[in-house]
Amino acid sequence: MPATRKKFAACDPCRAAKVACDHARPVCIRCQNQSRQAECVYRASPFKKTKRPPEKTTTPATPGLMRQQSFVASGRTPVLGNGGDAATKQPHRYPNPGYLGSFSSTTLFGNLPDMRDPVLDPEGGSSVGSDNLVREANVTRGAGLIKQIEATVSIESCCHLILAWTARGSSLPLAGPFLEHCIATMRQLFPNQGHTAVASVELSRSLFHNTSHPIDMATSTTLHDFQAQFGHQQCRWETLGFFFTAASRAAIEMSKFESAREYRDLQRLGMNLSDLSLDIALSLDCLNDLQLVLQYENWILHSFVDGDQSYHSWKRLGDVISSIYALGLHQQTNNDHNSFPPFLLELRRLTFALTYSADKNVSLFLGRPPRIHLKYCKLILPRSDGRVIEPWKTTWPQDMPFDYVADIRWGALCGILKEDIMELFCLEGVNDSHPKVREIHDKATAQWQALPPHFRLESSLKQCNQAPVVRDFILNARLNQLHILFLLRMAVTRSHPESDAELVSTAAEILTLIVEALMQKDYLVNSGTSLVWKVAYYGLSAAGVICLWLLHQS
Repeated sequence: MPATRKKFAACDPCRAAKVACDHARPVCIRCQNQSRQAECVYRASPFKKTKRPPEKTTTPATPGLMRQQSFVASGRTPVLGNGGDAATKQPHRYPNPGYLGSFSSTTLFGNLPDMRDPVLDPEGGSSVGSDNLVREANVTRGAGLIKQIEATVSIESCCHLILAWTARGSSLPLAGPFLEHCIATMRQLFPNQGHTAVASVELSRSLFHNTSHPIDMATSTTLHDFQAQFGHQQCRWETLGFFFTAASRAAIEMSKFESAREYRDLQRLGMNLSDLSLDIALSLDCLNDLQLVLQYENWILHSFVDGDQSYHSWKRLGDVISSIYALGLHQQTNNDHNSFPPFLLELRRLTFALTYSADKNVSLFLGRPPRIHLKYCKLILPRSDGRVIEPWKTTWPQDMPFDYVADIRWGALCGILKEDIMELFCLEGVNDSHPKVREIHDKATAQWQALPPHFRLESSLKQCNQAPVVRDFILNARLNQLHILFLLRMAVTRSHPESDAELVSTAAEILTLIVEALMQKDYLVNSGTSLVWKVAYYGLSAAGVICLWLLHQS
């Protein structure tokens, strides 16, 4: 009688994809090749047919920091047939539908009578994840991450590093106002690190519960009220994400390290912890403005550490844009002030404007299509009176300070013209007589002249007597303006750029500013775009045109 062949269980990704698994432990070859090590999990009882209720479902925690990325947290109560969980007595509606546009099925059929089942939806409202049970498997894995934080990161050292970084004038462009609150919260969560262990399971459960709870918002809500909902006793996973994002950014830009290895380790470790915190928050399917801000700051961090050509950076920018669409930030209206508090309106306008300009810059740098198009969006600039007006007619208060908001406003205005120029690159036979060329040039000139005089760099950078962070703002504003003119001439003379005197002159001015910035880097503080990005984005293309011109001359 032949021996019974022993059955081996496939890991969850191979099982879901219905492909052969080599059953290697801890990670199979297929997951290794696809960089899915964090998702390669083997079930404890893969061939057991009985259904178990959600509260009794447990998944063994995988040891090691990098294995903690496999957080499969669900903000919804599981239904029958979903991974072996039992059906609930009262099924929930989809918890987070997000923004639904004018041509969505919900809007199209919105004039029909309400046909919701009172048994399934007794209060007539959609069910968000605040009342859902926290799965013990997620609590266990979250506790493992908290233990790893205790063992690998000095919270107090990170607090001092972030405070020293912000004292120089740098900060996170969107989450900067939250950092002081996050630092105080982290000190409260880890009060005696190295002496008394944190109750990791209880803390993990609290973080999951708070993160799945919606953020209360009314027109009278203040920034202080908003921060109170993700700090101290109401701490969420997003709070940890902001803290470790700032710690990694500070490690990148500060030089108070004993060795290069310590510097690189904190960069990577802070980024990994930021990734894990963000992944947990997003996995609960309760998208909100706080998570969107963390997504943006996390993408910026990846662009610093991995580089803008990395697929991870490109994908995370796409995730930010997807969340913007899901939250409806692309459809800003003049009546938003009737529904949202002023600080949240400003935060949303800043987020959309910043992401819009980043989308254009990264698309131009990589030669890929942009993912935000103004023909589908309504843009209201931050620090405006809420009116949707022609961007090039934007007025600036003459006493407006040059800060992150001013830089974001200017970046969005330049992004609009860059989108127009990208459309020119798709056309054939574009020359100086093309009406769009003259129109873009006139708008760019008008926008530059509308800036307050103290925003415009008309001389050399050396003669700019401003604080280091302001000098960086002003430098970036001038480079952005010159880049518009540079791209416009490239669209006109794309086949022979070296023969266009105006293009060569603009390229020379860009390269001069880049060289000045490199020589005076000790007198500049990163105001949102690093010096490396300025060299790569502005300087290399300008140097290429000048090299072609020199070859043409010979």
